[in-house]
Amino acid sequence: MNQNDDEFRKRVETLKSYIKRVDDGESLESVQQDFKDNFANIPAKEMIKAEQAMRTEGVPFEQIKLLCDIHSVLFSDMTEEERLARFKEEMEAHKQIEDDKKIDEIIENVSAEVSEKTIKYKNTTGHPLNVLTLENEAIRKLIFSIKEDFSVEKITDLLSITKHYEKKDELMYPLLKDKYNYPGPSDVMWTVEDEIVDSLKKIAKGNEEDIESTLSRAEDMIFKEENILFPLCTENFSKEEWIQIAKDMRLYGPCLIKYIPEWDEKINVNNTTSVTDEIVQLPGGSISLKQLRAMLNILPMEITLIDENDINRFFDEKDEKLFTRPHMALNRNMYSCHPPKVEKIVKGLLKDFKSGEKNSVHLISMKSGKKVLINYYALRDENGEYLGTMEAVLTLDSIIENVEKGKMGIIEL
Repeated sequence: MNQNDDEFRKRVETLKSYIKRVDDGESLESVQQDFKDNFANIPAKEMIKAEQAMRTEGVPFEQIKLLCDIHSVLFSDMTEEERLARFKEEMEAHKQIEDDKKIDEIIENVSAEVSEKTIKYKNTTGHPLNVLTLENEAIRKLIFSIKEDFSVEKITDLLSITKHYEKKDELMYPLLKDKYNYPGPSDVMWTVEDEIVDSLKKIAKGNEEDIESTLSRAEDMIFKEENILFPLCTENFSKEEWIQIAKDMRLYGPCLIKYIPEWDEKINVNNTTSVTDEIVQLPGGSISLKQLRAMLNILPMEITLIDENDINRFFDEKDEKLFTRPHMALNRNMYSCHPPKVEKIVKGLLKDFKSGEKNSVHLISMKSGKKVLINYYALRDENGEYLGTMEAVLTLDSIIENVEKGKMGIIEL
């Protein structure tokens, strides 16, 4: 082992000792001071190499996260420019180590362009980065208010930060990780966000010990978003991907702002529907014919479909059913399957579905000694035109039993 290898090994062992000290209960501030004294001038690339060495040696991820908290002390005395420069240095180092590429020239060539483009996106009403920026401004404002005048109510309000994090967690991190090979945000930032939310929940329940550090971590997350995550996404995401992200963001609702603003960019909705010998292509994705058949047969309910002309078109293939559905009844008028006393009720139901007066009807009944929920749903296309009715019969006994016993999590049905 040469001198450089020996120094690197000692550095790794020292970092491990810092993690152990925090793990053993020593205050984070005390360990941070030692870290700052010994590692303030160590290049970001060397720090990242040491972290990766620990991962390779099997150091648990939870302990690696502790190192991130210890490491954050380096930024406490820096100006915004210095902090950004250090973050940028770390991002470049990550790329060089993980991808084994010389990207200095790439960053120099695109950084100004990416920076300008990121600013443009942040100022474009309704663009995903504009939405996240507006939410960050509201988060900052609330954090400042909490620091000035703490109250549990304000902490409860801040817990809506989950909506902000979910937009990144489910729409941006996976895309960066799976398509563009940037696992860092998903592996690290997502975990830290969960910890911030968990801490806020504890504070809301009366544990005020972690207020200062939790608020500090939330502020630090904003800084990382706007100076690392946003440019990284700007550099990689296509226009079509931004449009889909903007469309999906509305599913999560606004965080500390009144509403999510509309983006002028047209968000095209894929209404493609086609069927080949093997694949059914729908606006929500694609499914093979084998998968579709298996899915319809495994659903925990008995399914019947009649078309717009009240003709039986489909029964699921389950062997055991509470309501007998003979295949001889397929392609026949559905009224012939009901006794005269029920026919009038069924006709009234379908009349309401066809007129648009109702979209669903639900009733609880008994069948073969079992409680069942019988659901009727009007099927309509994107223009509201009536396509038929689906009946879905669900057995309730096992569900009721589990609920009454207070069971949570995985259950047997």
